[in-house]
Amino acid sequence: MTSNLKSARKAIEAELAHARKGAAYYAARVEALESALQQLEHVEDGASLAGKGASTQNATPTAARRSRKSAASNGHASAGRRGVKRAAASGDLPTTGGEFWLELVGPQPQSAVDISNAAASKLGIGADQKAKIQKLKQRVAPALASLVSAHKIQDSGSGRERRFFRSGGAQA
Repeated sequence: MTSNLKSARKAIEAELAHARKGAAYYAARVEALESALQQLEHVEDGASLAGKGASTQNATPTAARRSRKSAASNGHASAGRRGVKRAAASGDLPTTGGEFWLELVGPQPQSAVDISNAAASKLGIGADQKAKIQKLKQRVAPALASLVSAHKIQDSGSGRERRFFRSGGAQA
C-alpha cells in the first residue's frame, strides 16, 4: 500500500513541477505581450499627436483602449502577479520593467548587447545560465524601444550600430 502512495506522491510532484513551469512560461508571455501593447500605444499616441486634428478624432479610441486594458487587468491581475512571484521564487527571471532598464542606460552611448550584459550582471546571472540569458536578451529590444518612444532615453545609429543613452536632463 505504501508503494502506491509513493507512486501517487511522485506523480503529483511531477505534475506540480510541470504546472509551475507552465505558469512561469505564461507569466513571461504576459509580460512580453504587455510590453508589446505598451509599445503600440506609444506609437499610436505619437502618430495621433502628429496628425491634424488628431486630438479630437482619436480621443475616443485611446480612452476605449485604456478602459479595455484596465478592465482586462482587473479580472485576473492578482492571479497573474502571483504567477510572476512564484516564477521569481522558483529561479526564473524576475520582472524587468521600464525603470529597471532605465537605470542601466547612462549618458555614454551603449549597444543593446552592452545593456543586456549589464542587466545580466545586475541580476546575478552567470554565463552558465543560458536559458535565463536568452530570456533576458528577448526583453532588451522591446524595453529599449519603449523607452525611446517615451523619450526617456535617446538612440543613434541603426542595426548593430544602434546606441542608447540618456541626455543630461533626462536622468532620473
